[in-house]
Amino acid sequence: MVSIFGENDPNVNPETGHKDPDDATLAQLKGGANWFYWIAALSLVNSAVYAFGGEVSFIAGLAITQFIDAIFDSSIMQGASTSLRGVAIVLDLLVFALFAFLGYYANRAINAVFIGGMVIYLLDAMLWLLLDSIFAFGFHIFALILIFRGFMASREINRIREYNAVLAA
Repeated sequence: MVSIFGENDPNVNPETGHKDPDDATLAQLKGGANWFYWIAALSLVNSAVYAFGGEVSFIAGLAITQFIDAIFDSSIMQGASTSLRGVAIVLDLLVFALFAFLGYYANRAINAVFIGGMVIYLLDAMLWLLLDSIFAFGFHIFALILIFRGFMASREINRIREYNAVLAA
């Protein structure tokens, strides 16, 4: 199909007039959305390390899960039942599930999921800042920038979907 500038647009189907997102936009969407999976996975690893008594953690993981683990660990050290560790692990798994959910639906170009996920991750970044972990905070900001790029691609894909819906009507 010819664009308003008189040149052929390779992303427009000449038979239907429908436009498809270009490969770069799709890759940008996937790259941003998949950060939620990475965050979930690394937080899960952090929680597994906690469950087995380790001290190592990933900066890309979530501060909230480490905060939960620290609170429950402190309670156990002050004499509470060691079964509280199981409660902490369940809470960690719920946070993991939330970020896996965000990754799944962000990959489907749902803008609200991107926005909600960015807000949650920004709050987690602020928790790192309160805990004086500047490096983890900086990494969170880096990840947020890449997630935001995925959000921008999601907006473009949704704009194309709306354009195609108008053509179909």
